[in-house]
Amino acid sequence: MSASSDDMTKLSLDEVSETCHSALARFMTPEHAAEEVFRQLLDAELRGKHSHGLVRIPWMYERLGEVSHSRPEAEQILPWFSRFDCSNSIGYIAAREAQTSLQVTLANNPFGVAICANAFPTGVIGDYLRPLAESGLVAIGFATSPPLVTLPPGKSPLLGTNPICIALPSSEGHPPFIADVSPAPATFGQLLSMLYGFPGKLDELDVTTRAGEPPQSAEALFDDRIRLTGKIVQQFETPANRRQYALTLGIELLTTLLAGKNPRGSLVMAAIDPAQVEGLHPDAVAEKIDHIAAQTDWRSIPGAHGERSLRKSQEQGWISLPKKLWERLQQMADINQ
Repeated sequence: MSASSDDMTKLSLDEVSETCHSALARFMTPEHAAEEVFRQLLDAELRGKHSHGLVRIPWMYERLGEVSHSRPEAEQILPWFSRFDCSNSIGYIAAREAQTSLQVTLANNPFGVAICANAFPTGVIGDYLRPLAESGLVAIGFATSPPLVTLPPGKSPLLGTNPICIALPSSEGHPPFIADVSPAPATFGQLLSMLYGFPGKLDELDVTTRAGEPPQSAEALFDDRIRLTGKIVQQFETPANRRQYALTLGIELLTTLLAGKNPRGSLVMAAIDPAQVEGLHPDAVAEKIDHIAAQTDWRSIPGAHGERSLRKSQEQGWISLPKKLWERLQQMADINQ
């Protein structure tokens, strides 16, 4: 399925901002929480990550209902190791607060780890690691999500889609390297963005309806509360499928080791300051990235392509959204008034 020009609408960023703020205010408090969530969603949208962009607003409303953010409870286990209980928090804001705390930790320690336990939803991991890499730190993040991936055919989902991100400083004048991916055969966000009209091809994804049939449309995979009723199926037939499974499971187990059993999902962020550790070679990393970019294009480097898309949209002052999504956002904003 591909979106035609008739399915999309061109909108000013100011209009989108006003509408989305009103839609979020319908169900999210306090005001600073709604502002932080919108900032992250818009950043993802402008970077081309539609799966984590504005489609998440109606989904969060259906999934969370009216929600008020409370500061996560922090526990300092070691000078460089902190755990945040995010049970009463909105995951986006809790993760941002944990990232800020991690940066403070790195001011006094060469290494730091921050765990957001029971954090949901946390959005794009790279959005939290980017400020670390921009300040010269090397960071890795990984997370679990509610179980969505089915292993034996016909069984209940056992694994999350479990993203992982690696962030490293680049050479001066260029954006940091941000490799942010999920090893799962499909992601909830992919399917959600297709539900709201962004382009995608269902026949290229390992998904089935609840009955185990190939879906004829994205609508066949969701109920009326935007809950995924279909299944993401992990195949094992090829070496690539098995590597995919191994990494998805590895992230699940490692996150569980650090965060415990959290059905809603958890996020782990770790960072190291090369300036405080002898024997590391950040200059060699920057040189390697430059060498690869010289043969490809800076736009092909993970992180840089999103940065270019972001700057272009900001300079133009407009973006295109599917009409179906825009109508839903307007409806939410109007009800709030």
